[in-house]
Amino acid sequence: MSYLVLARKWRPGTFAEVVGQDHVTSTLQKAYEKGRLAHAYLFSGPRGCGKTTTARLLAKIINCEDPQNGEPCNKCSSCVSVNSGNHLDMIEIDGASNRGIDEIRDLREKIGYAPSQSGSKIYIIDEVHMLTQQAFNALLKTLEEPPGHVYLIFATTEPHKVPATILSRCQRFNFKRLELAELSGQLTRICDSEKIKYDIEAVTLICRRADGSMRDAESLLDQCISAAEGKIDLDTVRKVLGLVDSQIVSGLLDAVSRRDRNEALSVVDGVTSSGMDLEEFFIGFIEGIRNLLVISVSAGRTDWLDLTSGEIEELSAIAERFEVEDLLFLFRSMSRAHRELKGTSNPRYHIEAAVAEAASWESAVEIGELIGRLESGEGGTSTASGRSSSGRASSERGSSGSATKRSGTSDSESGPAKATRSAETSGTAGQPGKPEEAGPVMSSAKVDRVDPAVSSSAGSSGTPEKPVKENPLLKALGGKDEWERFLAQVREAKLTVGIWLMSADVAGIEDGNLILSFSPQNRFAMAMIRDVKNRRLIEDHLEKFYGRKFTVETCETVDFEAGKSDRQTEIEMKVETGPRTGGKKRQPAAAEPAGEELVRGNRPAAGGSSGTKAKKGAREAKVDNPALLRIMKSLDAELLD
Repeated sequence: MSYLVLARKWRPGTFAEVVGQDHVTSTLQKAYEKGRLAHAYLFSGPRGCGKTTTARLLAKIINCEDPQNGEPCNKCSSCVSVNSGNHLDMIEIDGASNRGIDEIRDLREKIGYAPSQSGSKIYIIDEVHMLTQQAFNALLKTLEEPPGHVYLIFATTEPHKVPATILSRCQRFNFKRLELAELSGQLTRICDSEKIKYDIEAVTLICRRADGSMRDAESLLDQCISAAEGKIDLDTVRKVLGLVDSQIVSGLLDAVSRRDRNEALSVVDGVTSSGMDLEEFFIGFIEGIRNLLVISVSAGRTDWLDLTSGEIEELSAIAERFEVEDLLFLFRSMSRAHRELKGTSNPRYHIEAAVAEAASWESAVEIGELIGRLESGEGGTSTASGRSSSGRASSERGSSGSATKRSGTSDSESGPAKATRSAETSGTAGQPGKPEEAGPVMSSAKVDRVDPAVSSSAGSSGTPEKPVKENPLLKALGGKDEWERFLAQVREAKLTVGIWLMSADVAGIEDGNLILSFSPQNRFAMAMIRDVKNRRLIEDHLEKFYGRKFTVETCETVDFEAGKSDRQTEIEMKVETGPRTGGKKRQPAAAEPAGEELVRGNRPAAGGSSGTKAKKGAREAKVDNPALLRIMKSLDAELLD
């Protein structure tokens, strides 16, 4: 065969010609000049980055008769023999096909023989990780103490499969993936030397496809040269390599940004009809989302993208319709769909479903923004994209396929908006004839990411809420403001724990015990606070913030008057917080605010008559509750029938 492929024709003949591996070649050259070459080397790195080539160059310079400045002369008989591949003292072994113990035993027997042609024998074992464990064990002694005229060079793409006993006996060099500029520079030199016309965009696309491998880049270039008619252009490269046209990907991204499912599925149908590889198309779609993400966060820097100026301009316009959180969500969901694609029997159906899901995205509300609204009691009408009215108008995002979702509200725009308040702050009752402020609205995409405790803290009923009295127990903790600062500190340390803690009230402080009460609607938050790790985190922050240790306990709060009609008809009790006067038991007036009953575990049994026996049993059950006893003691309270 007269034709020599580019990957072999342009194989480096000197260390200086090796592209992108200066950290390896310069070290080997200096070691040779100083006479400090090791007896065993391990070259590791991705495919096609120059491991075997560098091993041959090292073997060449070891036996070179006239080395010049750490480079082989390529003129002596030894160098010529190495270049032609018939040097008697340079033995290349394929570890994949000679992996057994018998082959290694044969190597051990022959390794002690004197060199035939030059002063040293060099053994190059490629894909050394393919050797069996027995073969590695047989090689250990020889590798540690080889004859003085022997050099061993191992090459592998998977160094983690090489036993540690082998690694410890070699000098290891890690070869890196070649950068796009390094690949592009080498391919342009080849094209100029071979007098081949090309578009720089086409060469760049080949280099991107090569994924850091010089051998792959040269092989792809060779393939495109054969298919080109006079000049290598983008269309030729895409056709030969089966790549998806950037305009098709841009069209799909545009349809997704407008939430146009029909148009998105039409793009998939066109790709299928044209015979393109569906997986390559889907990978291009994911890469397009990545490019949008880079454009959104890079503040105008385009050197991170391997795109033309026209492609960058087009994608920048599409990126304006997304927020960074939206693109992150799309990237994660599409990456997950790509992993699932490999196991599906019909890739087209799977891709269509994934694209339809992408075109149905809902913008996410920042969790920090949501917390800020809840703490401040501010409201804001949400747009169809899930943003507050102070943000970008929904028209910028498009309204196709989106729906406004409100927590606990009707779809009517004419009805009064719902008032919201934090679990720690007082809410303001709506005045008659005056619409209350609209509460924060979360889109469906964000509902899955917000803890139920947060959403339950916002008011959801249409009636004005009663003012919440400030907790007098917070005075022992420095007041409400200090407690709010403590909550902010916990949120900064771990956001979810801080959100759950916001739905709790301080119900008791006694002997280093801090009792937190949760409403029945916040049972999930209570369960999370009871978790050992979360409870310890809160206790640690309590000690750091207040300078003393606390043991956190939790209980459930039941509003007794509010639920008396359906669950508390048998027992009527009240916690008296005032001083005791002459042993008289003050009966609660009908107009007084409802007291609270703190229970652990089960609620009081509903229904039943008001008999003496039933009252006594219920009272004893409550008195046996240790949490209730501590609270009553701290408040100097008395349990009344």
